[in-house]
Amino acid sequence: MGLSKYNKLEKLGFTFWTKRQNDEIHLESFLIGGSALAICTSSNLDFNLIERERFITSMAYFLKNETVKKINIEEVVKNDIKTAFFFDCSLTEILEADYIRIFSLPSLKDICSSANTKKDFLVKLKEDLDS
Repeated sequence: MGLSKYNKLEKLGFTFWTKRQNDEIHLESFLIGGSALAICTSSNLDFNLIERERFITSMAYFLKNETVKKINIEEVVKNDIKTAFFFDCSLTEILEADYIRIFSLPSLKDICSSANTKKDFLVKLKEDLDS
């Protein structure tokens, strides 16, 4: 079976169009306890959903909160949130309030690159929350 003219040109390196990239950033929100919110991007991480949930759960246990629930950001009742953790993403208009303590943090991939970096992150986060 012979190649078409298009396929021959493509093999020579000619490009006629580029595939559209999915530039939309999907945010995942987790409610920790009743007053903390963790938000991370799902599209730019090498972590799958289970690994992200596992990290958020370990962070919640470290902060002495036992409940973690994946929620939709639009469902957040702003008055209930006291602390927001943004993992490698920008603030949302929904949480722009003076009484919410906001932490801009590195990506989960950076934090979980080794056991020591994860431990150091959790210890520093605990210190920042206590101050």
